[in-house]
Amino acid sequence: MRHVNMHGYAGRILWINLSNNEVRAEGINENVARLFIGGRGLGLKIIFDLNLDLNGVDPYGPENPLIIATGPLGGTRMPLATRAAAIFKSPLTNRWSYSTVGGTLGAYMKYAGVDAVVITGVSSRPVHLVISDGKVEFRDARELWGLDTVETEHAIKREFRDSAVLTIGPAGENRVPYACIGHEDWRQFGRTGAGAVMGSKGVKAITFIPISKTVDVADDKAYQDLVRNLGRQAVTNPGMIPYRQGGTVRLIDTGNGMGFFPSIYWTRVVMPNWEDISWEKVLKPRYFIKHGACLYCPVACHKVVRSSNGEYDLEYETTMALGGLTGVHDPQKLIDLAELADRLGFDTISLGNTIAFLIYLGERGIVKDAPKWGDYEGIRRLIIDTAYRRGLGELAALGTKAIAEKLGVQDLAIHVKGLEPAAYDPRTLKGMILNNAIAERGADHLWSSAYAVDIAGQAGGRFATGEEKVRAVMDIEERNALYDSMLLCKFGRAIYTWDVIRDVMNAVTGFNYTVDELRETAQRIIVLHRYMNRTTIEQDRLPPRWLKEPVEYEGKQYVVSEEEWSFMVRKYYELRGYDEFGRPRQDTLVRLKILP
Repeated sequence: MRHVNMHGYAGRILWINLSNNEVRAEGINENVARLFIGGRGLGLKIIFDLNLDLNGVDPYGPENPLIIATGPLGGTRMPLATRAAAIFKSPLTNRWSYSTVGGTLGAYMKYAGVDAVVITGVSSRPVHLVISDGKVEFRDARELWGLDTVETEHAIKREFRDSAVLTIGPAGENRVPYACIGHEDWRQFGRTGAGAVMGSKGVKAITFIPISKTVDVADDKAYQDLVRNLGRQAVTNPGMIPYRQGGTVRLIDTGNGMGFFPSIYWTRVVMPNWEDISWEKVLKPRYFIKHGACLYCPVACHKVVRSSNGEYDLEYETTMALGGLTGVHDPQKLIDLAELADRLGFDTISLGNTIAFLIYLGERGIVKDAPKWGDYEGIRRLIIDTAYRRGLGELAALGTKAIAEKLGVQDLAIHVKGLEPAAYDPRTLKGMILNNAIAERGADHLWSSAYAVDIAGQAGGRFATGEEKVRAVMDIEERNALYDSMLLCKFGRAIYTWDVIRDVMNAVTGFNYTVDELRETAQRIIVLHRYMNRTTIEQDRLPPRWLKEPVEYEGKQYVVSEEEWSFMVRKYYELRGYDEFGRPRQDTLVRLKILP
């Protein structure tokens, strides 16, 4: 079945049961598309309609759906629109979660004639799924099993040159709960373990083959005007220029200069010897090779650097996790660790946090045979051992929360809801208090991108924790929910304002949204996710060390106070329509059309 009259959509969801190689196609209900858009919103709605019990779903079981979804902007020429989302139950956090990726996937899924793929069951042998024109070929992947993510993709692209390929590495094959799915060499569905879910199903790779490279839009003139205007703004807007000039790695200098760069496992906010990995002083003049970009994106925020194997696309979060948190400050060694982690198929943020936690525990005599701070060889061995779950790597493969529970050191671990945090210490960037507390994925910097508010000094400045800051963080939280559903890159937030989101969505879909309707749609996606996870205030608590253990910046000591956390979270609940325990109220669920 296929809806042919819906602008911006392929009109097809594919359901793939790996246990019997059964495939069925169904259309997208127009009302569902209008209310949940695509990507993250659509994926959550699909799971919600399956009526799965959160606690009854084994993340590695056949019943856990792995959903890959594009959105109505996928395949269009809108700048920063080539993204896709994966939605699934996380084996790391045991929560309904999602991840997004750039590259070519968001467009090529649409070009292959699908809006979403819902994968259930478990294959009896390693399988490579080839998808085109709504059809699925089940290929034997035993020869690919054991290869790293890049080797796998290159092997597949020798046959399917014009394609979008998803792969897992050894970490996913061995069900490390923070394994990622790789794409276009150095792009990933990074957070909360989509690679482990894919590996548990026996899927080594998924390839999308285009049948056409056009997308039907509702208003071609408005669409063409927006493509031109937004393309110009993407390279001239003051908020966009830094991404083109320095990508995310420029934040190494910013983070250390402003004192929010987490280091030596969250004991410092300026990394010792950080100048050795400075973007401006070292990486750019000595290692930078070229800019990289996702499909149709003029920004080119990716910065490709020299690695021992050739070229590698280095990102800020990885430098913090594998450099700042562990103490590795030799630039070539840091780049090589990052490339190794990506090839093995890890979420580098969780990996770096977990290894640094073990170093921290080793220093205290709690863990034996852990590497030392800055121990490149020891850390390298541990990364490999973690992918193959051997030696100390068997412990590291559990992730921070499970390690802490196993060893009885919960108060020493830094995580929220089981997810390790990214490179923005909330003790000195205080919008991140709320961001980390209420994010449904866990300590997820991209849930509401509060760091962007803080770094820019908006809403009262980086140390403000009042209602103005709460409202500013909520505004980006809502835009991010739409970005993840349309799909758009969050780095485009300077040009994709509410009015532009409305204009773009209406030009492509013809749904004639108002800004208020889009805000409500964003709220629907956010609240549905919380409702599905049964989240309460207890899960929104922050690590004790952030509240008790100060960090020093410019001669002053900083912590997150209980009062700051409590005010921000409770004000958020009030404004979002939750009760005092953080649960969505019945009237909120009805108003947002989540419940009848």
